[in-house]
Amino acid sequence: MKTILLFFLLIIAPAAMAHTVLETRVVDNGTTLSIRINGHRDGRKIQFDRTFDVSRKNILEKDLIKYRAFQSVGLMLPVSEMPGLIGSIVGILVFTGTVLVMRFRRIKPGLQNPI
Repeated sequence: MKTILLFFLLIIAPAAMAHTVLETRVVDNGTTLSIRINGHRDGRKIQFDRTFDVSRKNILEKDLIKYRAFQSVGLMLPVSEMPGLIGSIVGILVFTGTVLVMRFRRIKPGLQNPI
């Protein structure tokens, strides 16, 4: 019985998994951002090939363009492609935490600095 179950799982499991074959290429040379996504996902063909002018954009705006491009074809942007966005989120969280700690800290009555 175990052999039959194992055989069944080995045959059926790969067929049941979503089949995804993707080739992604993101090139940023400072003035243009080229995004190319080719492949198949869940039986549908994906083709995306666009170039954006990013000469006056900061790193967050570039990450947002990348995110929207991947989202437009139903994909999530790889974490390695959004360092500016991750850095900004971490920075905001650290800043908010610092403000909250400074706002709600308790000062002992004997330790106040008399000026």
